[in-house]
This record gives sequence, C-alpha cells and structure tokens, in this order.
Amino acid sequence: MDIFMRNIDHNVSTSQVANTLANILHDLPFTNLSPTPFNFHVHLHRHKTRPFLQNGGTGTLTLPNFEAGQLFLHIYQPQNPPDRRRPVPAIVVGTRQILFVLSNKPPRQDVLDTVRLLPYQEPRVTEERERRQQQLDAGAIPVNALQFGWECRDSVFSIECETQCENRCAITFQDERREIRVKIHIDDERYLIIMPFPSVREITAHTYLGTEHAIVFSLHNPPSYQKEVALGTQGRQARSRERLSYLPIEEHQRLAPYASLGIRVVCRSGRDLREFRRLCETAQLHKLYDYEYPVERRSLFSEHLMLNVRQILRQIDWVIAFQMQGLIWDLAIDLSEATQLLPEIIRVRRERGKLFAAIVIQKFKPHAQYFDNEEEGNTSMGILDRFRQVEEDISKQQSLVSPRPTDGSIYDSYHVEVTPTTIHLDGPFPEQSNRVIRAYEIQHQQSFLRVSFVDEAKLQYRYDREVDGSQFIRSRVGSMLFNGLEIAGRHFDFLAYSQSALKEHAVWFVKPFRDVNHGIIDAQSIIASLGTFDGLHFDEGLIYCPARYAARISQAFTATDAVRVEVEEVFEKEDITTNDGKYQFTDGVGTLSLELSKAIHRQLRKSKGRRRRRALPPAYQVRFRGSKGMLSVDHTLQGSAICLRPSMIKFLTPDTDGAQDIEIARAFDRPGSFYLNRPLIMLLEDLGVPYEVFKNYQDDAVQATRRAASSLRDSATLLESHGLGTAYHLPSVLNNLEKLYIHSLPNNTFYEKMLDFAVNHVLRDLKNHARIPIPEAWTLVGVADVHKYLQPDEIFACVKPLNGSRRYLEGPVLISRSPVIHPGDVRIVRAIGPPPERSPFAIEPLANTVVFSVRGNRPVPSCLGGGDLDGDLYNLIPFTSLPEFFPPSLQLYAPASYDPAIRKLLDRPSTMRDVAEFFMDYISSDVVGIIATNWLIIADQSVDGIRDEDCLKLAALHSDAVDYPKSGQPVPLEEIPKLKHKIKPDWNAPETVNVSSGNYYESRRAIGRLFREIDLPIEQIPHVRRRGRRPARVGEVEELEHQFHQFNLDGARGGTLFTTVEHRVQDFIWTDRQPTDEQTTFISQTFRRYATELKAVCMACTLSHSHSVQLSEAEAIIGTIAQKSSQPRRRKELMSNLRERTDTLVRGIREELDGDESVTLSDSLIRAWMAWEFAVSQGQTFGAQSFGWLALGCIFDTIKELEDGEED
Repeated sequence: MDIFMRNIDHNVSTSQVANTLANILHDLPFTNLSPTPFNFHVHLHRHKTRPFLQNGGTGTLTLPNFEAGQLFLHIYQPQNPPDRRRPVPAIVVGTRQILFVLSNKPPRQDVLDTVRLLPYQEPRVTEERERRQQQLDAGAIPVNALQFGWECRDSVFSIECETQCENRCAITFQDERREIRVKIHIDDERYLIIMPFPSVREITAHTYLGTEHAIVFSLHNPPSYQKEVALGTQGRQARSRERLSYLPIEEHQRLAPYASLGIRVVCRSGRDLREFRRLCETAQLHKLYDYEYPVERRSLFSEHLMLNVRQILRQIDWVIAFQMQGLIWDLAIDLSEATQLLPEIIRVRRERGKLFAAIVIQKFKPHAQYFDNEEEGNTSMGILDRFRQVEEDISKQQSLVSPRPTDGSIYDSYHVEVTPTTIHLDGPFPEQSNRVIRAYEIQHQQSFLRVSFVDEAKLQYRYDREVDGSQFIRSRVGSMLFNGLEIAGRHFDFLAYSQSALKEHAVWFVKPFRDVNHGIIDAQSIIASLGTFDGLHFDEGLIYCPARYAARISQAFTATDAVRVEVEEVFEKEDITTNDGKYQFTDGVGTLSLELSKAIHRQLRKSKGRRRRRALPPAYQVRFRGSKGMLSVDHTLQGSAICLRPSMIKFLTPDTDGAQDIEIARAFDRPGSFYLNRPLIMLLEDLGVPYEVFKNYQDDAVQATRRAASSLRDSATLLESHGLGTAYHLPSVLNNLEKLYIHSLPNNTFYEKMLDFAVNHVLRDLKNHARIPIPEAWTLVGVADVHKYLQPDEIFACVKPLNGSRRYLEGPVLISRSPVIHPGDVRIVRAIGPPPERSPFAIEPLANTVVFSVRGNRPVPSCLGGGDLDGDLYNLIPFTSLPEFFPPSLQLYAPASYDPAIRKLLDRPSTMRDVAEFFMDYISSDVVGIIATNWLIIADQSVDGIRDEDCLKLAALHSDAVDYPKSGQPVPLEEIPKLKHKIKPDWNAPETVNVSSGNYYESRRAIGRLFREIDLPIEQIPHVRRRGRRPARVGEVEELEHQFHQFNLDGARGGTLFTTVEHRVQDFIWTDRQPTDEQTTFISQTFRRYATELKAVCMACTLSHSHSVQLSEAEAIIGTIAQKSSQPRRRKELMSNLRERTDTLVRGIREELDGDESVTLSDSLIRAWMAWEFAVSQGQTFGAQSFGWLALGCIFDTIKELEDGEED
C-alpha cells in the first residue's frame, strides 16, 4: 500500500525520514502484525525548480500489505473534520510535521516486491554499503608498469614479460562482483585484467629497495583477460567485453600460460600504495601484506629454452613426454628446471624403461609443486635431489601398475583440461572404458585423450551478461576442435564425445597409431568403423542433423562393461503403439531370454570378482551393435536370444554370428531409494500437499542423521541409505561389528571424522537440495508389459532389496520422473499387487522394475515429463503406506504434451567439423540449468506459484532444451522469462555467499522453510601448503615413505576392536603365527601402492583453488567433499570421480588380498588378517586408517564365504 506524504521539511534526507518512521513502525501496535520488523520504503520527490534542496516537500511511504497501511492511516491520517476525542499523533522530522493520506496511485510493483520479499535493513547499514560501493567505484590507482612473472622457490619474483603504461593503466575495484581490475589502454583499445577476490592468494604492497612502489598479486588461478567492445544500441554507445587468452603485449601470447599467476604493478608514489591499502580495507580484502619481494629478470621461459625443451620432448617416448609436458604446463617447474631434469629422465629411461620413467615423473609432480629451496641454497640441485629420491622410492615397489581389478573394462585414461590461458595434463587414471577403446590393442589406449574445456578454476563456463562468451569459445575451443591439439610434439585430432561428457564440456581426441588387426587408425577411420548413419529407412534425416549424428556416434563412447556371450538369435519385433500411432508403449525397451540373462550375469560376476554374488538382474541397460536401451527378461524366449524394437535401433552395424559383445551400462539388481527434491516439493505443495508433510520427513531424516553416532548400526543405516562409504563396504563392515557386540568405537578419532563428514554430507543435501529420504517409496527403472496383461494406467512393481524379501506395491501410486516442471508431471496409477496365478508376473516378477501397461490412449511414461523406457528411472509413492502425499489438486491438470523439437538440419550430409561446431554452440547455448532454476525461483516469487504463465512457458522451453543435444536447436536466451524480481529467495544463495547480504529474501514456500530449518556444522577447512615465498612443508608423501618397511605386529595388538575381531578370525585360522618375510613384503608393498594411489586420488578430486590442498582420507573413504563451492554441479562431478576411482582402487586391492582361483579362502583370510594388523600398526600414517577398514571388509566377506561353504 502506498501512502502519500506532504509538508516534509525541504532540508531532511530520505534516511532521516526512514529512521523516524522505523521507530514507529517497529513498535506497538505494528509489531502485532509481524513477528519480525517488516520492511517499508520511503521515496522523497525531487524539487522541480530548486534541485539543490534535499526534497520537494512530498514523498511516498510504501508498506508491505493492506493491513499495515490501514493501521498506519487509522492512527496518523488527519481527520476531516478533526475529532478532538482522538487527536492525531504528530510525526515531526526536522522542523515540520509530516502529513499522511492514502495515495491515489497504485504502488510500483518493483518497490512493493522489494518491501514484501526483503527483510528490513536499518538505513545506516544500507548507507554504509552504498558508501563503500561509491568509494570503491571512485577509487583508481595509477600504474606506470605492468609485469607478469614467475614466483621462484628462493622467494624471488622473476619478471618474464612487461610493458610500460604510464597514464594509460590503473587498478580499480568492482564491489558488486568482488573483483580487482587492472585497466589498460593499448592502441586505442581498452583491456582488462580481472582478478576475482577468491582467486587471490595474497597481495604484497611495498616500496622495493626504497625507490619502486610495487604491488604483487599472487593468484591461485590465472586472471580473466578481456577486451572492451563498443556496441551501437539505439543511438547510444553501450559496451560489452570479449574474453581473451592473452593481451596484445609483446611476448604475452607466448608467456601467458606460464606467467599469469604472478602479476606485479609499479605505481607512481607511496601515496598510491597507501590508497591501495585503504581500498583493500574498504573492500574487506584481507590478504594484504607489506613485505619486500625481490625482483630479477631470469628469463625462465625464454624462447630458446622453450624450443630446446620442445625438441627433446618430441624425441622421447610419448608416455614420458606426456608427464614431462604436464609437469611444465601445470607450473610445477620452470623451463630452466626442466632442462636440468631432462638428462636425468633420459638416464632413468635408459636404465629402467619408459614406464618406470613416466611413473617417476608422475609421482614427482606434487613434490615439485609444494616446496621452497631457501634452506638448500640451490634450486636445481633441490629439484634433482627430490627427483632422485622419488626414483629410489619407486624402485622399491614390486609393481609399477596402479592397483586395479582384473576387469577388461578398466583402462588407463589420459586427461587434458583446457582453460582460457593454459592446458593441464593429468593421469593416467584407471577408468571404465568404452566400445572404441576396447576395439584396439591395449598399448594404444595411451593414444586417446579425454579433453575437458573449463574455466580457470576448473569450473564450467557460465553465462555472463557482461561478456560475449561465444566468440571466445569459437576462438579458444574451436581452434583445437578444427586444427587439433599439439602436446609434446604429438598431434591429436577431435574424435567424438559421449552424452554425459557433452554435459561436462568434454570430448575425445586421438593421435594416429598402427594397430596389428586394423592397420593405420585415426579419428576419421574410427568414426567410419562405427557403422552406417546415412540412408537409414528408420531415420532418413539423421546424417543431415549434426547434433543427432553426434548423439548416435556417442553411443560407442559410453562407459560400459562389455560381456562376451554367445547370442544364438537376434530378431526385431515391431513397437507396440497407440491406435493413432502417435505414441510407442515400448519406446526404448526390448527383451532377452532368461538363459542369456544368466550368461550375462555370470560374465559380469566373473569380471567383478568372486565375492560379488548378487541376485540375477531381470533387466539391463545396454548398448548392442547400433541399438541402445533396456532389455528385460521375457520368460517365453528360448535359448540365447535378444528381441530388439525399432525404437532401440539408432544406426546400423555389420551383423556377426556367434559370440558377441553386449555392453552393459547398468544392471538393475536392487531397488533405488526415493528422495524428495526441491522441484517435486514445489510442485506437490502447489497441488495441495501440506508443508508439514515435508517437514515431518525432513525432521525424521535430521534425527536419524544426528543419531548416527549413537551406535554402529545407526551409522551403517545412515551410510547405506545415502550411498556413502560404498567403495569400502562400510555399511556391511559396521553391521558385522555390531553382530560381534561392538556397538560403538570410543576414542577412535578417524571413525569420528568419517561420521562427521557423512553427517555434514547428508545435512548439506537436505538443506541445499531438499534431498529428503522417504521410506516405503522407491525409485525403479521402467520396462514394458510385453505380455499385455496390465490394463490402462496399471503398473506392476515388485521390490526386492539385496538382503530383503519381496514386496509388491498395491493400490494407488503417485508416480513421477525427475525433473518435474509442469503441474501434470506427476500422475496416479494403480499397482496390481502380488501377481495373480498364471499371470506372466507369477512366472517372472521382474523385480526392481516398474512394469508399465501397453494399453490405453497414451503411455504413462510419456506423461511424466516426456519419459520413455530406454533407462529412465521412475519415482513411486504408494498411497497405501504414504497417504499423506496425496495431492488434492492433481486432477485439475492434464499431462504436458509438446511437439518434438524441430531439428536443425543442413542441406548436405554432416561431417565431424559440423559436430565440432555443434559442440561449441552447446557450451554457449546449454540453458537447461537456467530454465530449471528460473522456474523454481519464479514459482517462489509469484502468487500463482507453478501456475504462473512464465512457469508454464518455462516448462515448454525445458522440453526443447532437454532435446537440444539431439535436435541441435537451442532455446534462445531472450525467450527465457526473466525473474519477477532481482532479489532471489534465500534457498538460491550459493553456499559461498551470505544470505543476509540484502540480495536474498526469506522464502515463504515449503522449500524455503525447509532450508532454514537446518543449520550445517562448521566446515572443516583443510590445511593449505603454499608454494613460493613461504617455506612449504614437505608433504605427507615423504612422511610416510620411511614407515613402509616397518612392520611391527606386536605394536598392533590390544584394544577391544582388535581383540574382538581377532577372536572372530581365530574361529577359522591361527592368528599368532609369525608371518614369513614374503608375506610381510607382500602386505607392506600392497599398502604402499594403495596409499600412494589414494594420495593421488585425494589430490585430483579437490575443489580448492590451491593445487597444494587435497581431500582428507576420511572424505575419501566416505566418498564426499566437504568444501563449499559456488558451482555444486562441479562438486557433484568430482564426488562421482572420487567414488569411481576409490571403487576401482579398493576392488583392485581386494583382488590382490583375495588372490586368484588357486588361493584358498583360508589363505585369503590370512592375507586379510595380516593387512588389518599392518594397518593398525601404522597408526596415523596417511592411508593406514582406510586400509584397515578395507581389510576388515575382506575379513568379514571371506568369513561369510567360509561359513557358506563356498570354498572353490
């Protein structure tokens, strides 16, 4: 409500009026209207003829609601005629009494939204923020010289590139974006060096040698180089910016990849330094020092050194050259140090072979990155000494290969990360392979590169309204996709991508090689070998749509397990469609015989190790020849047979007889737990489900999480329900300890750390994603009722947990599929319950799937956000056990129905160059996340919620955006509805931002209230080891090396846990026998390899800006990352990598402890017991604690096999 104010003193300010009104509005009787002080807005009108006055004598008071306005006018509006019985209190500001009356104009919507959404802030707080912003915007530090350099180990700054820039360069601060900017004019163009505050490691502002006033910026990541571009818009000049990889300064193009972490500017006077310090204090940038930083010009990256190193790398083995180039590009050493190392590396190659030399360089990298050499006095000798030490340590290892399971699907993956200024090399890492990698001899795996295009902090490129990112993507990314990638003198060409890699902005590159079976192989021949993509009768336009063509190629690059089985018959069967042919009930799903399912299961068990004995999966997600989708068991099929549907076949491959590879993307041998999420809660709330329903389940989840420390059983339940610690089998180990009457582990600090990280992970998911577990609800993969037993809108669902009994869903079920975005994206279906006699489900219940009917006018999956049956997962909430989730308003909304996205077609067949063009467009035009986020925020801001017209439009755009990777037709950014208000709900604030900053309001929707209900534990801040200037501490790698050869069993004994486990093991073997030297060496070497590999995983999976920070061992065993991130998606990707790599490592170590088929179970138990003893004896050595839990898992699994009589 707006209230008009008049008779205002011309000399009072807005804040004076606001402060006076605040004292009134935030006292009785107005406090009865709101439990917290409500917000309001004061606007004083300008004087039309005397602008030098503070105001024109009138103004507007905006209150958040009608009730507040009515009450205020009832008390303070003058009566006409005056009522002497109720005198009007006077509000005097300055020398005049302000008079109030109801405004005859409606309030401005943006002002009304602000006072409704934002909490009240005292004017002085706002004034202070505005004052700080004005000071920073007005401040500019003139710069006479701009220098780029290298921070040396002896605390000297080596200037490698510089330009004199007197009167054309200045340092400024950008308060809103939290950035330091260096602005420089070059040839009548304006350029920027932008350093976000979080990327600044430290700054020193000092007077060097009493004469040169210098500021040195030490950065975690290179800055953003940009150029301002003038744009003509409707008669006025607007300015945009273009991203650059370097500045047009002499030598900067060549040196920017190496000399961008250290930037030195020379100011005019000491007064400029004092002003810079003042601005840093105003900006609250607390990384400023004043120590003197010595300067030299050492030419560490001279053109001569660069050419010399490049020539040597071109001549040595690729595996060595890759590691050496990575050492240089990752800024672990300078080129002067590289020339010192290369003769040593060549010697190691000559004496010990190329694999040994490559591993020594790989393990040497962290040593090179994290030490100074001030105390040693000679940098090159320090480097050489450390390199030789690593060489000696590696020579003591019995095996050079990283621990990994004997699984044909695992290969060594070489990684490349291309940032705007430089290139990072990493690996090789053991990862799951794909069809293409497996097609060639194992030695050619090193010819493939996984290349990711990321921003400087290794985060994904994000839309920035101030920067034209598409032009930079074309320049930086396009140059490599079109012209290839040069690494250590080897040329790599763009090959393809998988669909999951596309979302991560990653692709495959390959260098030519000669294969004994296929001859010369290059990118072109690999694509040609995949199959036929043109002239297809079932998809005639495929080859003319680059995005669709690439999507079909991507099938061959999906990471899968390959099983080779005898397939007697492969036949096609027409899809089951609706009567009008518009929909397919069997879209993406075929069938296989029970015999073939068993054969696949046997091969998977064989490849995964003898201990992975699980139920026979009734369904698999597969890639087979040119088809993809689901295969479910059909009990009517005989022999070893596969039935494919036309909807599964995407391209053609040559037919083969006999044994064939079936690629398994996923085997469904267990049900998935069900978790709520923010979009689903928003939708259900607007369909009538009360907030209290969600809060009750969140409260239960929080209580269960807090209760985890009370017993090992509760801890196991927490870990299992949230998928934590699975690589180390922690839930199983904890349950086994409970069975031995160990209910807690007091004084076990590592266990307590594990639990702390697990609790933090779960609470963070609850708070930031509303990921609330719902017991008795399930997530199941969808398949089709090929026997046509079910009626329309009926489903059959049999749930069989790994160690539980079967249960059948019966009655009405709320079914959905993530993500939901339209009011009709949830439906109610009827589950038929236990299978009737003689029904197909009585013969084959297809456990852990949801079977959809193939009858009716429209398939149920298509109603759920356009789902299909090629592997989509569906969420089921049965009302018989969870009636509180019934949405009263659901019947008001029909499911969404969108036409397929129009494909972007060419007038000629697509080439891989066209695919590369699409990949670049995708980086710039992928807006799925923006659409989903805007939908959720607008639903929060609008009184109509998800029914708001903008939300419904976003739902339609979301469908097109999801189809973009296959249609090639992007959703234009300008078509996406804007937010109702620039102020966003508190739940949308990044983890790294304070929600009380004034840019966020308290959401009144369920997801906002749930968000505020949870307080996260204080984040554990890891110790940062610094490189340069500060003597770095030698890493834990060195600290544990000297312990590897020690194996004192006597020191391991004692303690309740140890004694209890020993008594259990003694039921099967003697534990007092002295191990042989061979056994001792085997266990210590196994641990050494494990700890070294775990260290590498922890270093590779950190979110930190600093390369010297790694994950803790407790984070690794739980499978989480505690550090906050402005891009949670990046953390999710890293956690996925962490879990995948620790799973591969643990499976490899378990196989070594188990031994091959010739090793008896008793001998395996002896090995596992010795590993446990050894781990306990190593105390706090890095890796020892998690190695102990790994060994306990082996002990309990082996005992179970012994008890089950499964001795081979």
